[in-house]
Amino acid sequence: MKKNDPENIKPKDWIFIGKRNAVVCKIYKDETNKIEVVYLDRDRAINEDAHYVDGKWTFVHEGPCGGYADNSERLGEFVRILRAGRW
Repeated sequence: MKKNDPENIKPKDWIFIGKRNAVVCKIYKDETNKIEVVYLDRDRAINEDAHYVDGKWTFVHEGPCGGYADNSERLGEFVRILRAGRW
């Protein structure tokens, strides 16, 4: 089983959503395979929901739908991980 599979994912893990690197912030307990992530769009940290469909992570909503994670105290730790980089 791969690390990015929904059964193995946990907060602070890195995943790919399309070609974007993202950091997992929250695992929703009430919905199967749905998580909250932060990712960079240009230089802005964005938080958005994603889900696991057909063997890959995708955003729940098409088009821009996220918030500015830099403005959220709750997401500060995840934004720091994101900005520090994956490697």
